[in-house]
Amino acid sequence: MKIKELRLFLEDRGLTCPGCQEKTDFVRIAFQNRDKKPLSQEGKRDIPNAPFWEVWRDNAKVACEGAVTKRGLDVAGQPQADICQAIAFVTESFFMQHGKRTASKLHKTADALLKTSYKNVYYDAGRVLLERLSNYCLASQSNQKICGSISELTTLLEGAKVADFGKWITNVGIENTNPMYEILDKRDDL
Repeated sequence: MKIKELRLFLEDRGLTCPGCQEKTDFVRIAFQNRDKKPLSQEGKRDIPNAPFWEVWRDNAKVACEGAVTKRGLDVAGQPQADICQAIAFVTESFFMQHGKRTASKLHKTADALLKTSYKNVYYDAGRVLLERLSNYCLASQSNQKICGSISELTTLLEGAKVADFGKWITNVGIENTNPMYEILDKRDDL
């Protein structure tokens, strides 16, 4: 292996070789870390065997229940249970509509969208958007009233005022990572 290849081997595993100048230095560090898996393989998730929209419906429900728990509220209590149910239902219908449209435009399948959406940065950005939506819905009485209504929640998602899932689905389809990093950078602004 050349030094360039050894350096790439180390970088893939999140390692550096400070002070390495000779090839033998790089080989020694690479040999010591030969059993360490590349970062891209460590972060892989099992892709559920279900349609794109059903998987993200379940993710929305989990994110909503997590937001309820963080607030110290009862997940089974009212109106939290209704809000989480509405978020899950609207997420499923929104993802079905926009997922099918995006897949059709790009000559892909919904399964391809699902596989891409479960890659590191896409998944993390999707989770941030779901958490943002859940936190918005639980923030105040008026927001809870809006999110308790399926039609108003659908309008909220279509308007992309809280979380732009349409843009996220499109960027998952075209495999554009830049907007995902922007979403992740804004997660602290919640």
